[in-house]
Amino acid sequence: MEPLHRHDSDSHAHAWLVHLTSGTATREDGEAFRRWCAESQEHALAFARARALWEALGPAAALREHEQRTRGRARARHDVRMSRRAFIGGALAASVVGLLMVRSDVLSQGSEPDGRTLRTRVGQQKSLSIAPGVSLEMNTDTDIAVREQGGKVSGMHLRQGEAVVRIDAGRKEPFVVEVADGRLFSAPGASFAVRCADATATVTCLGGQTVINRAGANVPVKPSQQVAFNDDGIGAPVAVNLDTALAWRDRVLIYDNQPLADVVADINRYRPGRIVITDRTLGERRVHARFTLDQMGEVATLIEDAYGAHATHLPGGWVLLS
Repeated sequence: MEPLHRHDSDSHAHAWLVHLTSGTATREDGEAFRRWCAESQEHALAFARARALWEALGPAAALREHEQRTRGRARARHDVRMSRRAFIGGALAASVVGLLMVRSDVLSQGSEPDGRTLRTRVGQQKSLSIAPGVSLEMNTDTDIAVREQGGKVSGMHLRQGEAVVRIDAGRKEPFVVEVADGRLFSAPGASFAVRCADATATVTCLGGQTVINRAGANVPVKPSQQVAFNDDGIGAPVAVNLDTALAWRDRVLIYDNQPLADVVADINRYRPGRIVITDRTLGERRVHARFTLDQMGEVATLIEDAYGAHATHLPGGWVLLS
């Protein structure tokens, strides 16, 4: 028979869930919730069980939202949409934040080139030599598998994140870079940036020339050009401003006439937790902004002040903007 206190914990966990998803939770409520989760492992586990139940009810919640939209109940629709995001912000961030921090530290160990894996944590950047004549600049939250052949590094596979690869003019052996389902072939002296995020891969050429081989087709990428591809296909090369596109190398993020939703999605790669926009109109607003990586801790407040948004701060660095 289960101990009685488990039922009490489950009851309190569901009460917290209802409050955190009501749209009225305050910063003080979030701090109280975090303290409750930290009081005992049973509290954190109870909330994890509540979260699992909520996720299982996801399709039902979506149906409810559709019915409310059909009936014209705009306010109720807003509450349903926010409830799921607010819950994820409060529950996931606060109840398992300690576990995620430990997991992040474990994954970062052995991140020097060992023929296996290179990783950077959220907010971390790193420069290193991956092979003779090949240097690498890794951006935040990046995961790279190192390819070896005959005991020598012959290439890499960018599984997640972003990096700049430079191949010295004097390197004799080929170095193949895989990005998603594409393969990059470059001549000695080439330099290029690769990115894999949000189900889209991009290749940006800094110097020399790089060729993307994908699905049997070859697409050349010339300096100051960028090519994007995903499951829908590969795009044509487009001109880009390298100073803007690669400003992260100077610990700066520059956004030029981009939707705020896209800006926030990119910013989330550089900070713990997550910023979630719950208002579609706000997310569609065009943004001209410049942030330094040192501002990531206060970036939600900066957006709130600049665009008149309302911010609800939750534990673990989660912020709801509406």
